[in-house]
Parts: sequence; structure tokens; C-alpha cells
Amino acid sequence: MSGAKVIMADVFGKSYDALDGSVQPLVLQFIMKMQRDPDSNGLNLKPPKGAKDKRVRTARVTDNYRAVLMHYADRVYYLVAVLPHDDAYDFAANILFDINKVTGGIELINLGSLYGTLSGQSKSADSKADKKPALFEGVSDADFERLGVHSSIVPALREIHSEDAVLGIVETLPKLARDVILCLADGMSVEEVWEQVSSLAATEDEVDPQDYDSAIERPATKEAFVITGDIAEFGRILTEPLSAWRIFLHPAQRNLAERKTPYKGPARVTGGPGTGKTVVALHRVKALAERLPPGQAILLTTFTTNLANLLKSQLKDLGGAQLLAKVDVRNIDKVAYGTVKETFGPEAPSRLKDSDVLNRWIELAQEQAEPHFDGRFLDAEWKQVVLAQDIRSRDEYFAARRAGRGRRLNRPERAQVWTLIEEFERRLDREKAAGVIQLAAQAARIASGWSDEERPYRHIVVDEAQDLHAAHWKLLRALVPEGDDDLFIVGDAHQRIYDNRTSLSAHGINIRGRSRRLTLNYRTTRQILAASLNLLGNTDFDDLDGNPEQLRGYRSVLSGSTPETKAYRTPGAEMKALAQRVDGWQREGIKPHEIAVVARTHAIADAALQALREARLAAVKVEDSRVPEPDQGVQVMTMHRIKGLEYRAVAVVGAGAQNMPLPTALTPETEDKLQNAADLRREQSLLFVSATRAREQLSITWSGRPSRFLE
Repeated sequence: MSGAKVIMADVFGKSYDALDGSVQPLVLQFIMKMQRDPDSNGLNLKPPKGAKDKRVRTARVTDNYRAVLMHYADRVYYLVAVLPHDDAYDFAANILFDINKVTGGIELINLGSLYGTLSGQSKSADSKADKKPALFEGVSDADFERLGVHSSIVPALREIHSEDAVLGIVETLPKLARDVILCLADGMSVEEVWEQVSSLAATEDEVDPQDYDSAIERPATKEAFVITGDIAEFGRILTEPLSAWRIFLHPAQRNLAERKTPYKGPARVTGGPGTGKTVVALHRVKALAERLPPGQAILLTTFTTNLANLLKSQLKDLGGAQLLAKVDVRNIDKVAYGTVKETFGPEAPSRLKDSDVLNRWIELAQEQAEPHFDGRFLDAEWKQVVLAQDIRSRDEYFAARRAGRGRRLNRPERAQVWTLIEEFERRLDREKAAGVIQLAAQAARIASGWSDEERPYRHIVVDEAQDLHAAHWKLLRALVPEGDDDLFIVGDAHQRIYDNRTSLSAHGINIRGRSRRLTLNYRTTRQILAASLNLLGNTDFDDLDGNPEQLRGYRSVLSGSTPETKAYRTPGAEMKALAQRVDGWQREGIKPHEIAVVARTHAIADAALQALREARLAAVKVEDSRVPEPDQGVQVMTMHRIKGLEYRAVAVVGAGAQNMPLPTALTPETEDKLQNAADLRREQSLLFVSATRAREQLSITWSGRPSRFLE
């Protein structure tokens, strides 16, 4: 008999991850058997009794586990789940496959999970909710159909009286229905949802509800199913986290990334962690590359080397070597140094890290007689005033605005500070060295003198924009000619973990009318999201352009367990409990490399690493740009290193008052009140970023008193 083509549904990963490690390898063997001969007696491929969809089949994986599939054509099957024997039959009996009338893509409707979740909500909550009108009573059946919600889902929606009930069921819905329901529940009108969600997802061609051959080729299907006949590809998919091999775009994201008409200048996308900003940036690069004229290039840049390496890997997954050939992927400091190096050749200064620069400022400050300026104050004054405004003379410094600086300086004090700055820069010149921000300012001066023909890039895409310095923005503005689609910027001020604050408009980057905010979190559970948002308290953040930024409407479509926050009497007791917690996660089926342990300092991270190893748990310290192999175990790192990564489970340790905020990271309040507040925001963002790396499990622990951010 001829073999079959097996197409994997994106929801399959959830059931696969829940399987015992001894069963998972057998799934690949099952797929191989299906591809060879689906009619083999050993597979026992058959329709379940009482199935709502006559195309659904189950097949034997082992004596105790069965696969659930949809038989779409003669030799084509959609693999949806592998479950214990009885669960597989229950699941198979209550699912439907259909072609969405809006997207034209194939979607899976899990009625069993939908109605089961709805009926499982507490009776007390129902009795209170019943006194309220139905949440969607103003939305007609025809409205739901027009927006792309399958008719089988609508009766369940009529039973909903509260937003909590909506959040309880959205995880069971197809992607478009989920987005539509969340927006309606958020108070948007039917027309607004059509314009902002459904119309963006709509296919351009006519939809035939029986034409699966056309449906399988549409973007909506390719987002929800892995279409490959390559068994090696299946093997890779089944052994890597879904986020490592698949990058999906949802309708709102696709509209931003694949926009057909050009943006008439710089555009910006903001949003909280997990909303897909980086995914949008990657797809924007791909869309720009597809229409890039020969001989031109795109720059994809971010703040750190680690994040640049991650972007390069993801871009290769998205478009292969052909896409990478058109894109220069480098962190912003390498871009700056490359510009300086190209100009000065062997005479270019060596680069000093920010920590080395700060240490030199502290040394210089300690050498001075009274009145004394703190080294941190001088470092910030140099970077945030002098380098940010490219000040190169005493007169320019005396006339400069010092917005954001909390300590006022009279004329004699400015004169003293400028004398120290001149001495500091002389010392660096003697060393033939320069700080990375200093190099960025120098590179910006060089590039600003180029003509449009000399500028090296046609488009620039910036990820993690909130961490860039004013000198970086001046450089980026000078590296690309002003025009359509010149700059595409994504970021989130709530995740600013470096001391760089500026306004885009101050550097000739006008985003007015071309700014969008993403609000749906596709990574973190609602419980983890709520706990993470609590860490921010009522702290104010900007929108990268000098205006207030809020996470209003930011919500998750996923549900999970409540994060754990716990105090211990001693650091030793905390580390012993950490080992027990990590061991427990592994016993629940979370693989070691899917667990991260995060600390504010290297010393605490090293103590955590030792505690795990003493408990005979495999663990590795993640440092620099090296990415550990999966078999090296649990990944232990600092809060700065986890930026841009994600894990199924995250344990934040050492979150006590003595470490969070870290005293050495704070400018004394007596020295500069505004800088002290900015330092506190940065420490707060570090904890927020660390917590939002968790997809399913989060714990935050400490010994002694808790951090002020936890109170």
C-alpha cells in the first residue's frame, strides 16, 4: 500500500510535552509507520464511535496510547494529539475540523474542552454572574459568523456573563475566534473588531468551505499546522520547544509585519513581554527583504550581542541563508565600532565595557578634594548629558539642558564637572580606549556627514529599542536615508534594564501616526502575568518618545498554576528548597533544559548552581554568548542574561531586600534624586523581565526580608 502524508497541528505540542519520556520516541515511530502504510493492522486506524466529525480517526501508538487524527483526503492526515487510550477516544468524539469562512484556513474546534471548561466553572460564580446580562447579548449570530467565529462555538458564548468566564475558555478556541472574543469582551464594537482583527486575517480569495486543497495553502493553515513529509523535520520538531522552530504571526501582528503599502517614515511597535514584538520585527525584515532592490541591505540590530545572536538564529529559521544574505544582524555597539574602525583603521581606540568605564569614573572621583562628586553621578552626567547631546566644549556644556538629572549644578559646579570630564577623556585617549557609548557618539558624527548614496542601509529594524542610548539613535538615523520604511522599531519601556533614556523625536525620528501597541500575551499564563505586573506597582514608564506608557489591556490567553512566592530563614534553606522545587518540576515532566534559575548577582547564581549539583541535578551556568546544550541540564544565569529567552519554568532566587534592588546599582538619593528613581525603575524592570520569561511555572524566593518590589 502507498504511504500517507502526516500534517502536525500546532496544538499537538501540548499533548506531546505531557507524555512520559518513554512514550515520546514512540510517537516518531508511529509517524513513520503512518507515512509508510496507514492501513497496517498494527496501527488500528479507525473512526471513533459517536464522533461529531466523521473524518476524525484514532490510531494505535502503544497499547495504552492512541493518536487522534483528521482524515482530510485519501492519504492525508492531520495529527492532533497523542493521549492515553480512553482520553483519546473522548477527545476524538468532541472535535470538529472546518474551513474558516474569513481566513479560509483549516481550524480545529475542540468542543469537548470548550463546554467542559464552561461547565467546570464554580456554581457560586455562575449564580452571581447570572444576575448580569449575557456578555455578548449585543452580538448577533450573523455578527459572529462575519467575524470568523464558528457556529458551533456560539451557543457556549451565549452562556457567558463575565470577563472571567471569557478568560477561562479562550485557550480552548481557534486563534481567530480567541482574538475576536477577547476584543469583544474588552468593549470593542463589532465593526472595530472587524477592522482591527478579522479583516486583517481575511483571505483575499473566495473561500469554498469544501476546498481543502486551497485551504491547506493559505497562511492561516500554515500558522496552525506543520506541513512537511520529511521525517527528519518531524524528529527535530518533536525534540525542540515549539518556540525554537516555529514563528507564528497572528492577524494584528501580520498587519504590522507584512504591510503592503510602505510606512511613510519610521514606525514603532510597543507591547508587554510575550506579545510577539520580536516575531513582528523578524517578519518585517523578511517582508522588506522580499522587495529589496539588488545591491542594498537591511540592518537588524538590538542592544546586546546575545540578543543579536538569537535574532540571527531565528531569522535563519524563518528564511534560511538566502534571507540572511540580505540582512546585517549585529548588536548596536558592533555597528558603532565597525563605523569607527572603518574610518580610523588601526588607529581606532579599543572598546571599554560600561562596567570598566564606571570603575574609572569611581577612581577619578575618589581622587578629588571637596566638594566631592560621586563616581556614579559623573558617569551618568557624561553619558546622559555630554555624550547624549554630543557636547564637545565647555561653553556647550554650560548651555546644555540637563533634563532628567536630579541634582542641580550652579556655574562653579558645572565648571568643576567639566574639568573632570576633560581629565577623564584625556586618560582614555592616553589608553587609546573609549567607552561603547563614546564610540557610538563618534560613529554618529562620522555617519551624519555621509550623503544618502553613502549610507549603507535601505532599511533598519530595531529590537529592544528601549535599551538604546541617544547616541545609538543618532547613529541609526544617519545610517539610513530618510524615506519610506526607513526605520521599524519595537520595544517596551517596562523592560528597560540599562540606563538609557531618550526621546525618538529628539533625534529626527518622527513616529507620529505610525505607532501601534500589541496587548495579547501568547507566552505567559494569566497567573504569571498578573504576578509579574504586580512587581511593577504604580511605577511610571515612558513610551520611548517622552510620553507615559501603560500596559492597559495587556492580557494573556493562557491559564496555569499560581506562581509561588516564599521566604526562607537563611540562604542555605532557600537553596535547599530550590533543589527540591526543580526536582519536582522535572518529576512533573519538565525537561531540565526547560528550567531556568535566575539571580541578581553572579554570587547568588553560583550558590544556586552548587545547590543543584549537590542535589545531583544536572545544571550549567549560562554566561557570555554561549548557549548550553540541552543535555547540560538546568540553566542558571543572572537577570541580565535571561533577557530575550523563555523557559517552561523559572525560579527567581535571592529576591530579598539585600539584593533587590542591588545597592551598588543605585546612585545615592542625596547625590541625584531623579537618577536614584531611574536606577530603582531599572532594578524593578530586571525582576519583571525575569518573571515574564516563565511560560508555565514561576517561583520567586528570598531569605530574610523581601525586596521592596514584592511588598
